[in-house]
Amino acid sequence: MFDVTDGLQPGLSLAQERLREAQGAVASANAGKLGRSTDAAMAQTAQSAIFTEALLGALHERLAEIKAVTK
Repeated sequence: MFDVTDGLQPGLSLAQERLREAQGAVASANAGKLGRSTDAAMAQTAQSAIFTEALLGALHERLAEIKAVTK
């Protein structure tokens, strides 16, 4: 079997990194550090989540294509 995530792996790694950064930004904003507003931190989190969802959607489509071919 082949790895269906090979082409998506760099993006998935980036998505993981972006979500961790967003998590830190929200924590810092809630703690009153870095002078960032909570709204800006939450916007970063939303942007990262949308990016991750798009990648997961692409992975789902690849798996659906493989499922269709193997039937």
